[in-house]
Amino acid sequence: MSLRKKIVLYVLLFVGCVALVGTVALYNYRYKLCWQCSTQDYYERGKEFVCSDKEELRQTGLDFLLLAADRQQSAAQILLGECYMGDLPEGYSSFDATTFGCLNGQLPRDPTAAARFFNQAYATLRQQEPADNRLPLNFALLVEKGMIASDNSQQDAHTLYLQAAEQGNYTAMRSLGLEYYKKSDYVAAKKWLSLVAEAGKETEPALLLGDCFYYGKGGVLSYDKAIHWYRVALKTQRTLWASAGEDERLAAEDVPMARIDMAMRQLQKNCMRVPMTLHYRISGNATRYIVHTEDRPEGPIGVVEKTDEGITARINNKVTLARSIPTRSKSFQSMNDGMEWMLDAYARSRFGRSAKLNFILKH
Repeated sequence: MSLRKKIVLYVLLFVGCVALVGTVALYNYRYKLCWQCSTQDYYERGKEFVCSDKEELRQTGLDFLLLAADRQQSAAQILLGECYMGDLPEGYSSFDATTFGCLNGQLPRDPTAAARFFNQAYATLRQQEPADNRLPLNFALLVEKGMIASDNSQQDAHTLYLQAAEQGNYTAMRSLGLEYYKKSDYVAAKKWLSLVAEAGKETEPALLLGDCFYYGKGGVLSYDKAIHWYRVALKTQRTLWASAGEDERLAAEDVPMARIDMAMRQLQKNCMRVPMTLHYRISGNATRYIVHTEDRPEGPIGVVEKTDEGITARINNKVTLARSIPTRSKSFQSMNDGMEWMLDAYARSRFGRSAKLNFILKH
């Protein structure tokens, strides 16, 4: 074989070996090649790789997630924020618990990095309608925790709780109900606590609702409604403790049973009480009721008025109201509803909330 042919052969062998080595390397590291990958592809591959048992593959997965986050992929930003934070706030629900579990131990605790990723995601998603009601709740918890920047953290967190609650998030509805109850805003508290109580996951909301009606919190005293919610609490308690021993079940039922008994006794006393009669009369016209009662000759107890803005009932400032009535003015759908509220509020303030009265219109 001539020297020329040997050289050509050696060159071909060399090129073939290089090509073979390159093919093997390309095959072994093909997972790193994603020339036409979208941001979502990087995110999905990153989630897959970080749960691998191979260290190099896990690192590549983290690189892909970081790349997706840099490209404003909010899900990647939230996931990385969760992992850098480590210990999530109570009530926080991770959207991908599996990937969080894989990646959580691989990243160091870095509150600064966590806050950066959470704030990036919040800036992107705050103007959008969330597809999952857990998202505004999670953001609310992060605002309270100081992980998301806010000029008014209390107001921003409340707004996010409200958004999650309006979309049916149980935890948000419960938090709002308890918040309003503690602030003595019993009308708003009843709205959210009733939804939570009907879910049957715990007894406290139903017991609080029963207490609202038993003690007249929010302006409505009703032993019938109190008994209803106490019975809801009892039903929930029995469901939650169904698998417990008999002694434990009976002990768990003590509180709602005692409340039911307490309200039943008051209801029986109320039924036995001889009703009082309160005569009233109306002056004014069809759009302005001026309401008078015969026990108050010095002037009307209030006015119910219809304007372009709606119907409003206002109790006279000279009338002393009971503490259980939080306002002198309320809006209603009809003139009669406003007048009934005014008469009831006046009667409970004048004669006590347990008084039984008949209202009779005097012409």
